[in-house]
Amino acid sequence: MFDTKSKMTISLEDVDAYMLRCTCETSSPVSDAARYHLTAGGARVRARIGLDAAIALGLSPTTALACAAAPELLHNASLIHDDLQDGDALRRNMPAVWSRYGRDAAISSGDLLISAAYKAIALHPNAGAAICAMHDAVSVTIRGQAQDCSARNHSSEDCAGIAADKSGPLLALPVRLALIAADAPGQEVAIRAGRAIAIAYQTLDDFVDKAADRATSATNICLSLEAEGHDPAAAISVARTRAQAALMSARQDARDLPNSAGTPLLTLVNRLEAQLKELDNAA
Repeated sequence: MFDTKSKMTISLEDVDAYMLRCTCETSSPVSDAARYHLTAGGARVRARIGLDAAIALGLSPTTALACAAAPELLHNASLIHDDLQDGDALRRNMPAVWSRYGRDAAISSGDLLISAAYKAIALHPNAGAAICAMHDAVSVTIRGQAQDCSARNHSSEDCAGIAADKSGPLLALPVRLALIAADAPGQEVAIRAGRAIAIAYQTLDDFVDKAADRATSATNICLSLEAEGHDPAAAISVARTRAQAALMSARQDARDLPNSAGTPLLTLVNRLEAQLKELDNAA
């Protein structure tokens, strides 16, 4: 099933170039806005996960490119739309697409990136199953975004569920696409790990964004815990404990994935655990 001796030659630069080819084949105001967003930086977390999972499963460079580029394009589409819906004028210390190109261009350029993701997955050897996995991930992400925008005063449990829905599917998707290509089991395990990692990710962001979120009444796990009766210090402690528990769960699930396909998720877990420890040291 696996060819663990396969040599990988795909880099993040290759993924970036492929995403631009899929998105910006012809120049237009919308494709220019999409190019602006894609070239503005970003950690390329989902692309890295896709490449590393493909390496672990011995997949071809072409398949690795599909597993990396499609989820990264979907993620960037969600960022463009999220900035517009939240009214965030900056992204990566630069004007967000909507604040530079206008609201209509932001909607359309986000849509273009979604369409580009489905073009990118054409390289996948089992494109039918991959497209189904992509749709499942997108639909849950949309559900989380809609819940986040629909009401305020969420409970801390609601906040965790929203975070898991908004970010978890696209963190798990690169691994799922690699598993599909390798005809390997473990998709549900990857989904669980992605959801748990997303909760920890959001908790760390909420620590940093607490003051700003209070001013705008944005969803924030720490603020929800305060509303449930915890004093500010206790709210941070409870949120940190829950994030640590989520990471422990994600670690076990990532280890259970076949042929070390969960290694990139473990790397992300380790990074988030280190960030939590830094908060402990700073407290």
